[in-house]
Amino acid sequence: MKQHSLSRRLSTTIFGVIAVTVAVSMVAVEVFVNDVEDTIRGLELKLDAEYFTQQISEPTFQTWKTGRLDVYFLPEDSPESMLPKHLLNRPVGYSNEIEFDGVTKILNVEKVAQPPGRLYVSEDITIMENRETLIQIVLLSLAAGLMLVGLFVSKFASAHLLKPLKTLTNDVLATEPGASMERLSRNYRHQEFNQIADAFNRFLSAMEAVLEREKSFVKLASHELRTPLAVILGALDVLEQRQTLSEADQKTVKRIRKATRTMREDTEMLLSIARGQPERGDSDRIDVVSAIGEIISDIKDLDPAFCGRTVFHHDRDHVILNSDPALVRMIIRNLLQNALGHTEANVHIAVADQTLRIQDFGKGLGKSVIENISAASRPGTRKLDQSSFGLLIVQLACERLNWGFQVEKSDAEGTVFLVLMKDLVS
Repeated sequence: MKQHSLSRRLSTTIFGVIAVTVAVSMVAVEVFVNDVEDTIRGLELKLDAEYFTQQISEPTFQTWKTGRLDVYFLPEDSPESMLPKHLLNRPVGYSNEIEFDGVTKILNVEKVAQPPGRLYVSEDITIMENRETLIQIVLLSLAAGLMLVGLFVSKFASAHLLKPLKTLTNDVLATEPGASMERLSRNYRHQEFNQIADAFNRFLSAMEAVLEREKSFVKLASHELRTPLAVILGALDVLEQRQTLSEADQKTVKRIRKATRTMREDTEMLLSIARGQPERGDSDRIDVVSAIGEIISDIKDLDPAFCGRTVFHHDRDHVILNSDPALVRMIIRNLLQNALGHTEANVHIAVADQTLRIQDFGKGLGKSVIENISAASRPGTRKLDQSSFGLLIVQLACERLNWGFQVEKSDAEGTVFLVLMKDLVS
């Protein structure tokens, strides 16, 4: 979603209010001035018409001229051609401005009862119109000045109003996540910002309580998971020391010991991830090709249905990485088990340079699972309840190694996972 600046929106709103206010004010002034002028002119011309009507004594064409008025009386039976051109075809009751030869006049045509005829009263308002044009220019200039002032006022007002909000935002951004987080101060001048600070502080307290509970749970789980694994390994040592096992039993004990050690490594790694600890720093050389072969052999013992269904493609006999062997094996094992568990057909695994490709021919992943894997690169977007446990482990392990993990294809014909490995040695 496109983001917008609150500061820009606030300044735009303030400027818009100022602009609308100025525009409405200018229009109101213009309408009021025009109405006053029209009223005054209408009354003046009506009084002038009454005066000159009283001056008509005979039913003949008559004219009167003063400094501002031109008055004509046209008897009822006289032709209009006797009038000036600008008065032709003006009916009784006509009242409007007329322009001719660079002159502006306002004209009223009145009906005279006795003697019957029409009285044309026109007033020269050229000077007034010029003055009105000048007034309009002044008003427009004033409006432009007010708009310019409004622009600066809106910028200043928005900056002033948002200053405490920016301070609060910076304080929130400065809060570093951890077991003990610094609380926001309540020194804001406005009550609303102090209320936001209080709400954020309560949220931090709740988060610390959740983190403390998780820390306690992980600590307890660490003890509870390590103990039975140590007991199993100890029991295997006792069995071997008795030297009473047959050759077949010794092979079985060896498989149990190997699986137990693998489980212990996985447990240590998962607990480390759960605690949010930094990388352990125990990188070592691991041959990916050899590791895949061992994992394929181990997986056969987990489920008879997995036997003979893994097809391994590799161009080179050795692909050496300088990485965490436990995490690398965890990624490969979980991807293979996930693929074998979701299809009855063969599963293809291929290694080429720094790319690990696993393809199955099942019914494909759900849309939510694909979206969740794609969102893993964006912090805070993963939904744990929408990933299978195996894929979740793969995601966490890849993040730990800073490897890429993505779904290349997933539809009714199957799914292809890509793991982009790093730290290639040879």
